[in-house]
Formats: sequence, C-alpha cells, structure tokens
Amino acid sequence: MKRFWRTIEVKVVLHMAVWALLALVGVAYYLFTDSSRAFVSLYTENCHSRMLINYEYTRRVLSDVYVQVTNNVYQIESTIDTPDDQLAQMKRIVQNGNRIHSCGMNFVRGYYPQKGNRYCPFAWRNPKNRNEIFTDEKGDHDFDYLQQRWFKAVVEGDTAEWSDPFYDGYDNTTALAAYMVPIHDRTGKAVAVLGADISLDWLSMKLAETDSTYNAQSRFISEVMGLKSESHIIDFDGKYITHHDREKMLAGNFYDYISRKDSKRKMLIERMKSRQKSSNESSESYLYRGEECYFFYTPLKYTNWMMVTVVPCRSIDMLGVQQCLRVLAIVALGFAVLQALTFYYVRRE
Repeated sequence: MKRFWRTIEVKVVLHMAVWALLALVGVAYYLFTDSSRAFVSLYTENCHSRMLINYEYTRRVLSDVYVQVTNNVYQIESTIDTPDDQLAQMKRIVQNGNRIHSCGMNFVRGYYPQKGNRYCPFAWRNPKNRNEIFTDEKGDHDFDYLQQRWFKAVVEGDTAEWSDPFYDGYDNTTALAAYMVPIHDRTGKAVAVLGADISLDWLSMKLAETDSTYNAQSRFISEVMGLKSESHIIDFDGKYITHHDREKMLAGNFYDYISRKDSKRKMLIERMKSRQKSSNESSESYLYRGEECYFFYTPLKYTNWMMVTVVPCRSIDMLGVQQCLRVLAIVALGFAVLQALTFYYVRRE
C-alpha cells in the first residue's frame, strides 16, 4: 500500500490536486465577488426588460382602444342629428374592438328633447358569451352622469382622457376604465362624451400570467423559498389599478406596503408621482411587505397610471449564486477529468 502512494503517477496526481484545489478556491473567490455582482446586474436588467415588455403590451392594448374610438368620431358627428342610428354605432365599436368591454355616449342635458334630460346609447358584451353584444338606451331612470367630474372635464375642457377606474354598473363586480372623447355638434360645440371601457380584470390576469411564467423559470426560488416577483398597474397616488388579489384592486395602495422605516420611501414616492422612470435598480432596494425588493417602474403614456414590477432582492441574489455554482461545478469537473487523464497517461509510461 505504501509503495502505491510513493509511485510517480500518484505523486504527480496529488501535486496536481493541490494546485487544482488552490485554483478552484481562486475561481470560487472571483465568482462570488466580481462575477456574482455581474450576474445580479444581468438579472436585474432582465427584470427591467420584462417590466418594459408588460408596459409595451399594455400600451398596445390601450392604444387599440384609443384608435377604435377615434376612428368612429367622424361618423358619429356626421350623423349627430339621427339619434336612432347611435345604438348601432355603439355596437359596432364594441364588435370591432377585441379588448373593448362596453361603449356608451353620454349627451348633455336635454340634447334630444324626445329622449329626456339624460340620454346614453349603450352597448356591452355578454359576460357569458363575448360574441353576443347587448344594446340599451339609458335615460333619466338610469345613472345621473351630468354632475360627474369626468363628464364635466371632457365636455367643458373639450379634451380626451382616460377615466378613473370604476365598477361596471350592470354587475358591480367587473373593474373597468374608459377612454373618453368629446363629440361635437355641427357648430363645433362639445355635446356628448363617447367612452369605450376596457376590463381591468383582464389586464390583471395577463400580468399574473407573465409573473407566473417568469417565476416558473426559477421554481425552487419561487415555490420553496416563496420569493416571487409581481407586476401591477397603479395610479400616481399608489392605488392598485390591477392586482392578482382581487380584493386589493381599486382598494389597496401600493405605497402602504413600503415600510415607513425605509429612509428612501419618501424620495421613491416623489419620483413615482412625478412620472419618473426607475434607474439603477440593482443599487437601490426597498423594504416591501417586510422583504428587501427591487422596484422597476415606468409611467404609461396618456394615462395617470404606472407599470410596476416588484422583485425580491434575495431571488436575484439566489439566481446569481446558482449561476456561480454552475460555473464552479463545470470548472471542478474539468479539473477532475484532467487529473484522471494525467494519472492514466503517466501510469502508461
């Protein structure tokens, strides 16, 4: 046995093992210092890109609603004197807009005397069958919109805007937001508000699907460690426009979940309210629901909304550690193979 350990091939392999171990320690030190920071930066950039993908998708959906509404303004204003045609026009807007939940046109007081003080031709999708579209003429017995802020803002300001979120008046459970434009009579005076509604429940579901796909790529981190990223749309006051927990939508406030003990909280809220975009995400973290997190955010054009993605810092750190361990394992395997080959060829000689 002693003779075996004194053989030249064993001595060579043992010397190589010592040097390989030292080299492995050096590689490990490099990986878990300089390289780990590079991996964290890479993964935070990936999270930022994912937030921008959510942003672009949502902006595209909102833009489709905008285009569908504005493309019908000329036709509606050209036939403003024939109110009996307006139900068909509302139905056409809903039918042609894949993401439009409902559409209505609210007229100023008594514009059509035969219709009463309040008149609103309205069309909406059947919740149980999206291909079926209902229509109705709303009047004095329905919702009094004449004193509402949104109605006055669009008519008196003669400007288009997105509404604050609200619940569908039919089921009182579907969260909606409307893109609203003024409709003018033949003299150019604004006499009605045309609004098309988009379902916020649907937007919440799409963001939840994106989060689920991303979290599934790091199943151990998301399921075993419970570190999951989440994406929301909030308004500039922090109210959740979308949320995977329906009870928090239009009720919870994003800012309330940022620890008041965090010294950077006030500055962060000021930045978000002033419509700034996130930057230097990997160098700034915030205490959100008791967990250190990175925030990725950007305002949505032409709305009072902001896209936000929250990612636990530990989840990104763990992804960096996993990548470092993977590289370290490959290097160690390479050294082991090299030693085995060296032992084999020295012994042959």
